Amino acid sequence: MKTEYLASGTARRLVVQHFSPIRLGLLVLIGLVFSGCTPTGYTPPVGVPTRAVAEVASGEPAISIAPTSGSAGVYVQVTGENWPEGSLVLIALRDERGRSGILAASTADTAGTISTGFLYPISPRWLAAGTHIVLAYTSDGRHEATALFQTGEDVEVTATVATDTTAAQQADTATPTSTATLTAIPTSTPSATATMTPVPTPTPLIITDWRGDYWNNPNQSGPALFTRNDLVIFFDWGEGAADNRLGVDHFSARWTRTLNFDAGIYRFNIEVDDGFRLYIDNALVLDEWEEGAARIYTVDVPLSTGFHTIQVDYFERTGVALMRFWWERNESFSGWKGEYFGNRELQGNPVLVRDEPQIDFNWGEGRPAANLPADHFSARWQRRVSFEPGTYRFFLRMDDGARVYLDSQLILDEWRDGADRTVNVDVTLPGGERALQVEFFESSGVARVGFWWQLAPTSTATPTPTVELAPTATETPVPTNTPETAPAETPTPTETPTETPVPVPTETPTPTETPTETPVPVPTETPTPTETPTETPVPVPTETPTPTNTPDEDSPPPPDEGGEPTATPTVQPPDNQSG
Repeated sequence: MKTEYLASGTARRLVVQHFSPIRLGLLVLIGLVFSGCTPTGYTPPVGVPTRAVAEVASGEPAISIAPTSGSAGVYVQVTGENWPEGSLVLIALRDERGRSGILAASTADTAGTISTGFLYPISPRWLAAGTHIVLAYTSDGRHEATALFQTGEDVEVTATVATDTTAAQQADTATPTSTATLTAIPTSTPSATATMTPVPTPTPLIITDWRGDYWNNPNQSGPALFTRNDLVIFFDWGEGAADNRLGVDHFSARWTRTLNFDAGIYRFNIEVDDGFRLYIDNALVLDEWEEGAARIYTVDVPLSTGFHTIQVDYFERTGVALMRFWWERNESFSGWKGEYFGNRELQGNPVLVRDEPQIDFNWGEGRPAANLPADHFSARWQRRVSFEPGTYRFFLRMDDGARVYLDSQLILDEWRDGADRTVNVDVTLPGGERALQVEFFESSGVARVGFWWQLAPTSTATPTPTVELAPTATETPVPTNTPETAPAETPTPTETPTETPVPVPTETPTPTETPTETPVPVPTETPTPTETPTETPVPVPTETPTPTNTPDEDSPPPPDEGGEPTATPTVQPPDNQSG
């Protein structure tokens, strides 16, 4: 190539003649790149959140969040890696005062990754301007990771891309209209660069958060007036308009979003004025499609692991317009919900929460978990239990202090330092579901706690026969062995021989049964006619019937009145008897 300066047109001709068509095409493309017609790098679309990644050592659990800033109600997506397979990873916020409640949870898969998210809490504590810590930790307290989230007055809570839906139908990238004119023009003014500039097109609508469709009527009738990306569903328009394209009254809206949930029970909350409907996976969950002042509704919904679509419909009739929507994970426990605190007063947020089948722990001089001290810690267990009607005996074993609440009523109180001991109390319950709460603290030394119950044993205080039976021996006259007692005065046996002693024959002074006790003259002692035949003309003894010593069944009963019975009748000699 010649080096002398030539006329511009000649020079152009020389250049064209010197380079081949392929090289010429490459030069043109390079020129387009440096002229700014083609982006030199990737710029995220408007509204696409950036992601904060925690810097940790290789192989250690880590999390990243998106977006990294926002305010109340914004959905914060959390992903993580290097977590133990199958471990339950809980998500919360943390500051100098402690931890928030559990905001989300996810179970690590076989690759050690987690994916979940939460709505940023509607709380002054967590909305204070500044940096807040998003904490992820395993339920056993062995692993944790953090990321930073920024809040402040300069953060736009309801940032939207207010573009009509028609813009979404445009092509995402523009096609240059002058790329076909690559032939050099033999003029001194390079005009080709102007024709290479892409024709401006409307910015496409990019939905990264909630898709908000708005109608200028309260019934969502007809096509939506416009659609926009809403960062949150957290609006208090007062008596103003939701958008400058809407009136202050008689409008409606619909928000939809598909999110990834970990399996669990979620509590959805809506604060509204006037009416709304809530759908989850196209199923109607709450229906309050009616006018009304500001009010709050909640519903618990179990969700499986995976993506679920949420739809919220809203209408405003007149007056104040208000619509706020959020949810939180409502942890369910198959046994006791155990919360552990790094102090002995149950203060602040728990440093460990886990599901425990029973309260029966003997830590000795150790600690319940790695992130708890061996001394000066406390714990609380809560559970609801169904009881049948009856009296129950509740037992509490502890070292150091513990107490038990039944339906918020204190039934056992040993909240003091002390060595290993067991106490119990009997409580009569009418039956039904009851709330149990056990609290425990460890001061120093050995730490143990146990709680259980059983049906109280029934009482054995049954009345004895002596209490129920009738008369004692002093109340019933007992026959004596005195010979002077007449037969008529001898009591007869009663009809209840087991209760009244029956006089035995030996105790009754009858002639037949106690002949030796009755001074009855024997025949030899009574003078008979045979002994004095000359003096007493009386019949022979054979003519006088002599009673036997044992009366037979035909003998007459003893007389009601009379003296002593005799065995033989007395023979009286005549008055003129003489010698």
